[in-house]
Amino acid sequence: MTRYISRHLLPAVLTAMFLAGCGGRENPQHSVAGFKDHEIVGIDISAHNGDVDFKKVREGGIEFVIIKASEGGTFKDRKFVDNVRNARRAGMKIGAYHFFRFDTPGYIQGLNFANSIHGRSLDLPAVIDIEEFTNPNLQTTKLVMSRVTEMADYLEKRGYRVMLYTNKKGHARFIKGQLATYPLWLCSLGTPPEGIDCDLWQATHHGRIDGVDHDVDINVFTGTRSGWDRFASGIMAEKK
Repeated sequence: MTRYISRHLLPAVLTAMFLAGCGGRENPQHSVAGFKDHEIVGIDISAHNGDVDFKKVREGGIEFVIIKASEGGTFKDRKFVDNVRNARRAGMKIGAYHFFRFDTPGYIQGLNFANSIHGRSLDLPAVIDIEEFTNPNLQTTKLVMSRVTEMADYLEKRGYRVMLYTNKKGHARFIKGQLATYPLWLCSLGTPPEGIDCDLWQATHHGRIDGVDHDVDINVFTGTRSGWDRFASGIMAEKK
């Protein structure tokens, strides 16, 4: 995510290969290790990415974008509404994420996120972004997980599909054996995740694409095209 600052830069040669593979084609065959095996490629952004030209992004073969909506109990990303509107006009599939604060009750965070995304036309599950970086670590794992569960439960009661985002360290601490039933968006920089099933793979924080002035996170859907159509069928759960 934009809030996450990587300590692991991809080799320059891979970045160059990725750029060469993005040359404005509808379905580019990306050359970064692992990308060539995945047809559906997306980005995630927040206000920190500045003004994004989504038309250029989409023309470069990027099919989806996950946009920061909120953080903690009160913060709302100032560009969320404009980013959603402009991405929709460009014909992209859209998701939203909330940066989870360890020191704030889950119900309050769920309320903030739900209020931020209410009434928006979104396609992907609502994402709870769980990571240690920039979070206070005075809270126990048990307390953090109780708050994450409380937030997820609240969102599901509101009718939303829920997905979790984390990195491999966060997966080991928070998700493995505890919240593994939720769809997973996993950060595994530079190399495909091994031994962890995930629906979305975030492979770099340093992608360069037309339409975004600076480095941007690049993600792929790990399933098939037909699986993607189901996965990106709407943020609301089907009523039973």
